[in-house]
Amino acid sequence: MGDFLVTCLQAATPIWLAALAGMYAQRAGVVHLGLEGLLVSGAFAATATAVGTGSIVLALAAAVAVNLVLSALFWVLTTYFKANVMIVGLGLSLTAAGATGYALVVVFGSEAAIRSPIGLPRPFDGLSGPLAPLGDLSIVTFAAVVLSWFAWWSIRRTRAGLRLSACGSDPFAAKSAGVPVERYRLAALLIGGFLCALAGAELSLAQVQSFSDGISQGRGYLAFAAVLLGGVAPVGVSVASLFFGLAAALGIQSQVDFNDALPPQFVLMAPYVVTIVAISVTALANRRRGRQQTVIMERTL
Repeated sequence: MGDFLVTCLQAATPIWLAALAGMYAQRAGVVHLGLEGLLVSGAFAATATAVGTGSIVLALAAAVAVNLVLSALFWVLTTYFKANVMIVGLGLSLTAAGATGYALVVVFGSEAAIRSPIGLPRPFDGLSGPLAPLGDLSIVTFAAVVLSWFAWWSIRRTRAGLRLSACGSDPFAAKSAGVPVERYRLAALLIGGFLCALAGAELSLAQVQSFSDGISQGRGYLAFAAVLLGGVAPVGVSVASLFFGLAAALGIQSQVDFNDALPPQFVLMAPYVVTIVAISVTALANRRRGRQQTVIMERTL
């Protein structure tokens, strides 16, 4: 049971951190479809730097630096050039997927996966007994828990968090109150870049300790779905991400239990099927709630 829970957390961590990034952006009024691109870019930068330097600190720093630059570029394109937010986000994701695959060939001379000589620290490595499975969790997984609490506290309990939410819910009113909306959106995107860098590092330096073309397997899009499913709230987004991690872990476990009896394609598609079902149920529930509110208003009037 402990091994299964650890597998759930490992599968959920990259989605969890990327979903928190999307939540910050959407709170500021930015629909962030570039989460997939930031996750892939962070994973490649972390692995390439780890291979070149052998330093985990420099690897994380490189991932963060690359994603901060990409996030700032995202903000410039949507703010000063008035580019469509959704198109820029999709462009970022598609470009990052192609660029990292091309960089594998240019930098390392091969399309095969590159293996990192180092991995992320595991704080509880070496434990025995019932707590032994915790030794497989990297420091980023524990950081995700702390960052989730910080996201809840910063949004619900600070003035900056309330202003950030105002930028998304009513930017004109926020501007009238003297809130620099564009600066808050830039801050939200930069925070998202940092979180996606950690998500990418977790994916490439903790779980498989290597980078290959297509390593993210759509986890950035699952993160965006978790933002919608979680109601753009820290607790809801965290629960939705853990739910997707549970779906992925169940797919892996079913492959182990049924061995060759279950085609691997079913395992790979399980999280995405769960995503479609969950979003469909949420959409129907929201539609029904809207109808009920309309009926109540009509009766009141």
